[in-house]
Amino acid sequence: MSLFRYQSDFPAVAVVLLVAAAQLFAFFAIDSHLVAFGCVALLFGIQVSSGAICHNHHHVNTFRVKWLNRVYEMVLYLQTGTSPYSWTIHHNIGHHRHYLNPHEDPAPWQHGDGRMMSRLYFDVVNAARIYPEIIKIGRDHPHVYSKFKRMFMLANLPLLALLLIDPVRALIVFVLPMMLLLVLLLDNTWGQHAGTGLDNHFEASRNVELKLYNITSWNLGFHTAHHMLPGLHWSKLPALHERIRDRIPPHLITRTLFLQWMPEKERRARQQESN
Repeated sequence: MSLFRYQSDFPAVAVVLLVAAAQLFAFFAIDSHLVAFGCVALLFGIQVSSGAICHNHHHVNTFRVKWLNRVYEMVLYLQTGTSPYSWTIHHNIGHHRHYLNPHEDPAPWQHGDGRMMSRLYFDVVNAARIYPEIIKIGRDHPHVYSKFKRMFMLANLPLLALLLIDPVRALIVFVLPMMLLLVLLLDNTWGQHAGTGLDNHFEASRNVELKLYNITSWNLGFHTAHHMLPGLHWSKLPALHERIRDRIPPHLITRTLFLQWMPEKERRARQQESN
């Protein structure tokens, strides 16, 4: 019997292991901090993909064996800053249940008065609130919250060891990229939802059909489909997207990479069309 729930996850695991090997090489095998920083910068283009892999794994665990999933999440933590069960609480329980209600969403794209947050404000403020929101949400879900706390301590033991061995190198190779990935994870959420509707699933997510984007993001471009069935494996999202595509407003479907991150420009364009 295969260790994988879905064989299509094998390339994703290979990417995560490749990034982990490169991180360890930069930490242990390179003498210069400057050269290590350069390696980390080059690696980051691949490491960004780990954020999407982590997201998908928290929705549908990769392995059939529970302890292997937890080890995998500990490895992903050193790449993305999202510890075991953290995304389960913040994203699955928090965002997915409440993304149509900015007052309950742990990553809202609106201010309290309904104004759309700027991209920078959303990224910085909501990234800083990730773990406080996990604590807030977790208290209402004690079973998963206890798992989060236990695994958070275990996941930080390797990071603590690395910091004790060489604090500067650990900051360069692990801590700074982890912090940046947390911000980018939130930035992606802003691009997917900011400025969209709040009435139903079909109007509340921006979709990207560009093949390159979906290869590197592991099909996160099919975001309406993902929100409709968040427990559906990422490999099945394109088929669901095709079935519901005609119900998604055309302005929420794009074949370009950058339009997803220009909701304010998109909103102004729709206003001009209606005038």
